[in-house]
Amino acid sequence: MMASNSAVEKATWREGDSCLAPDPRDGTLRETTIKRLTSTSHNNDTTAWVVFTDHNKDAEEEEVEAVPVSKLMRPGLNHFTQEKPVFPSSITDTRLCVPLELSDVDGDRVPYTINRYLRDYQREGIRFMYNNYINSRGCILGDDMGLGKTVQVIGFLAAVLHKTGTWEDIENNRPQFLQSQIPSKQSKPDKLFLIVAPLSVLYNWKDELDTWGHFQCVVVHGLKKEDELARIKKGRIEIALTTYETL
Repeated sequence: MMASNSAVEKATWREGDSCLAPDPRDGTLRETTIKRLTSTSHNNDTTAWVVFTDHNKDAEEEEVEAVPVSKLMRPGLNHFTQEKPVFPSSITDTRLCVPLELSDVDGDRVPYTINRYLRDYQREGIRFMYNNYINSRGCILGDDMGLGKTVQVIGFLAAVLHKTGTWEDIENNRPQFLQSQIPSKQSKPDKLFLIVAPLSVLYNWKDELDTWGHFQCVVVHGLKKEDELARIKKGRIEIALTTYETL
């Protein structure tokens, strides 16, 4: 039976096929191309050797990664909806695949795409920040390292920026004249947030924002900071990241 399953898996995919596979760096689904398929004789598992097509590398620099065939996905429903984040190896409670409501009045809610991965204490942290925010109070979110403070901040930002974690965010991020006629359920608030962090973690913030949602964010640092400031002044940015020194 095992051999039969392996044969079916290998027959389903072919070398050269395009697919979605979890990135070994962060587990998010990315577009890949299958270079070759191999099977191990002792347990009949099939491995796909893939190249991630969106790593912005030259052909000579492409790195081939090994991914179990069972982890591959065809560019289907999620590829259309463009959900962020998607961690295929994570087990989530389907009851949590709903937004985390923060306000009935303003429609502020953490999108289900983020809420489904949060722990209870992280939801409490988001509520804490939000309650201070709507009352125009500053606050400090303090906790041990590794408990997801960055994710809590991103969840809060997603809520107040009315993100859905889907194609609607991509559509709302486009200039008005490029937006399609497909109606979006979410209105895009005119808000700009500034994140100030040490240079050592500045680009980690950018990576996390790109992983957890469709945010319009820029790093205001280095040689291109004047160009990025110009984009901010034109109202094209939601989140700006910079260092203490630059500020």
